[in-house]
Parts: sequence; structure tokens; C-alpha cells
Amino acid sequence: MIQKLVVSLSIYRGLPRNIYFLALARIILGLGNFIIPFLVLLLTDKLGYSATAAGTWAMGITATYFLGGLIGGKLSDVWGHKSVMVTGELLGAGVIIACGWVAQAPILVPVGLVIAYFFIGIAVPASNALVADFSQPHNRDAIMSLSYLAYNFGSAVGPIIAGYLFWHHTQWIFFGNGGAVLCGIVIVALFINVPSETSECHINELERPVEGSVWRVLKARPRLLVFTFLCGLLWYALNQMTMMSPLYLSALYDEQGPLIFGQLMTFACIAVVILTPLLMRLTRHQIETISLAYAGGLFMLGYGVIVLWPTIPAHFIAWLFLSAGEVLLLTKEGIYLANHSPASHRGRIQGVLVTLRSVLVMPSFMVIGFLIDRFGYHTTWLSIIAVALIAMFGFYVMSHQSRARSQRVDERVSE
Repeated sequence: MIQKLVVSLSIYRGLPRNIYFLALARIILGLGNFIIPFLVLLLTDKLGYSATAAGTWAMGITATYFLGGLIGGKLSDVWGHKSVMVTGELLGAGVIIACGWVAQAPILVPVGLVIAYFFIGIAVPASNALVADFSQPHNRDAIMSLSYLAYNFGSAVGPIIAGYLFWHHTQWIFFGNGGAVLCGIVIVALFINVPSETSECHINELERPVEGSVWRVLKARPRLLVFTFLCGLLWYALNQMTMMSPLYLSALYDEQGPLIFGQLMTFACIAVVILTPLLMRLTRHQIETISLAYAGGLFMLGYGVIVLWPTIPAHFIAWLFLSAGEVLLLTKEGIYLANHSPASHRGRIQGVLVTLRSVLVMPSFMVIGFLIDRFGYHTTWLSIIAVALIAMFGFYVMSHQSRARSQRVDERVSE
């Protein structure tokens, strides 16, 4: 197993220098991931909000984050991916650090977080597009997965540090998070060099720059919208690891439920770090839609184990399958968008499609709550498995159509 892991890690050798600096920056960003995991606790236990008010603030912060992403996509294509990423993260970090000086202020802190995550949202499509800029079709699996792996490696440690700081040193939740963003963005600003022009000889036909608005591009490529919808279904299934699972565990094991959930989260972080290079090596010759179909199957398998054997050991087995599905979803989604988006519109397509996908997923919080209250956990789990099944079938259809198109092109070329 260790030998296979070492061999799998070889895919990360020989990548562009810029990618290693980006990976280092993302590790630091993950290490400073202090606020979001404790956001609701911060609003309720530290600032005195009710659960309803805290949920409203959290939704507002999430909404402005998505709005920032929508705006940031356009800005990054106009002003440059690196420039918008650095500016957005820098402004967001400044506001987060300022919140640390008023960490007990019930109005200033949530308002400050709304502003901060709007700026950070602006930087997200620019960051994703920047990773795509440095990649080519032959090394995109390695580059995208390294970026994802790096952030997860940092995130496995960051919330643990935040847990020690939360109760007695709350201001350092803000100082640490903002400081990590600053350190990461300094690395990007100083050590990452963006080429003045994108070489078109190393990109596929779908990546060549085009004229017109992002809506014109999407109208000409409706499969991107279908792809986004199917990814939204997979994200709906994935989110139940952190939404429905803690509720279910508490229902099964009472006070031990949160403890078991915390252990599962740590296990998932470790599993993601180990599985990412292995899965990238195994699927490097598969088209992205097939890999995403596999992700749907893994979600079905993981949640099926939970339904059939609701024991603690079975949960750990299930989360191994769910973590593998998460790896495939979070890497292959970005690779597909990079491979099928013109370089001139990468930021806008990232911003628009990720926002659309997130809007599709947001009602899941209410839907899952309604299903649990009305039909119970067993039926709700089955509905999630059904959603993953629909996504899996949809991606298989997309992959079949993609092969058919490629075959027709090959036949025309041979003639």
C-alpha cells in the first residue's frame, strides 16, 4: 500500500514551478481555516444570537460569498486572474483581522464577515482560473488534484488549532485566519509569475479564446449547464456528510454522536490525503464524466452501507467510500470546466457555473430537514441515494455522447 502511494505521488513531479508555490499558499490557507468551521458557534455562544438569527447571518455570509464569486469571474477575465485573486484575498484578510479587534461586538463582527467573505468570494474564480492557466490537458489531473490536496492537508490541522483558541482566545480566531490569508497571498504575489500570453499550441480546441459574453459562450455550449446541474446533484449528496450525518449519529448515539462525528471528520481528512494521488493515477486515462459517474456510485455505496448497517465500524467504512467520491467530485469538476472553457472566459465561467451549482444546492438544508421530520432518517437516506443514482446515470449519458462525438470527428479526419 505504501509503495503504491509513493508511486502515485510521482504524478506531482515535474510540474510547473508556479504550481508548487500555489500549493504552498493553499496549505497555509487551509491551516488558517478557523472561522467557517466555528461560524455558528461564534454567532450563538460568543455573540449571543439565537439559532435562527445565527442561521440567517450564516446564510447572508454564504450569499455574499457567492455574489462575490459571480462578480469576481468577470473581473478576473478583464483585470487578470492573479491581480483579482491577490486583491480580493488581501481586502478580505484585512477585514477579518479588523474583526479580531472587536471580537465581542455582536453587530460589527457579522457585518465584517459579510464584507470579508464577499471579497474572498471575488478571489475564488480567479484562483481556480489561475490554476487552470498553469495547466495543460496532459498534466491537468495532477495540477488540479495537488491544489485540492494541499488545501485539505492544511484544513486537517487548522480546525484543531481553532478549537483550542475558540473559548478563551477568540480574537485569535480572526487574527489567525486573516494572517494565514495574508501569508498565502504574499506567496502568490511575490513568487508566482503569470505568462504574458497563453500558448495556444498546448491547449485543446475548446480552450481557444473566443469573443462575446459568458452567456453567449454558455448558449453555444449547453453541455456546461447540464454538467453543472449534475454536479449540483452530487454536491447535494456530498453535503450530507456534514449535514445529515451529525443529526443521524446524535439520534443513534445521543451524547456520543458529536464525538463520533468528529472522529469521522478527522478520518475523512486523512483518507482524502491518501486517496487523492491514488485515485488520480487510477483515473488519469478516463474522461472526467466517467470519473464523476464513479463518484455518484461511491456516494450510493457509502450511504447504502450506513442504511444497511448503522454501526460505528460501518460508518468508518462508509466514509472511506464517501471520501473517495469527494476526491473525484472536487478534482474532476474543475478539470472538466478547464478543458471545456475558452481561456478568455475561464474566470466568468467559473464564477457563473459555481454560483449556479451552489444556488441549486442551498435549498438542500430545508429539504433534508423536511424529509427527516416528515418521513424519518431511513427514507431520507434512500432519497439521497436516489439523487446520486440520477447524477451517475446522467454522467454516463454525457460520457457516451462525448465518445460518440469523438468518434465522428475521427471518422471525418480519416476521410
